[in-house]
Amino acid sequence: MKRIIPFIILSLLLFSCQTRVVSVNKPIQANSLDLYQRYTIVTNTPAQYKVQVLKQDAEKIYAKNRIGEEVIINKSDIREVKKLDLFSSIVLG
Repeated sequence: MKRIIPFIILSLLLFSCQTRVVSVNKPIQANSLDLYQRYTIVTNTPAQYKVQVLKQDAEKIYAKNRIGEEVIINKSDIREVKKLDLFSSIVLG
């Protein structure tokens, strides 16, 4: 039991320290996403993708998931994008 509590606290800190880059109130812009950074993208379908952004154009985002498969997401389908903020995680921890 003593080992579970620190694990739960650490998990909450890591999962709660995500910066919302794109939302309904903050639409996606050309410079919203940094290349080669990891993001959690939620679409309108509602599917969730944890990906690394490789490139983007005016209509689509090209990324790869943890398995290495290429994922193509239409920008018009994106509801929310979150980026893990490690600095905040370390400071809060």
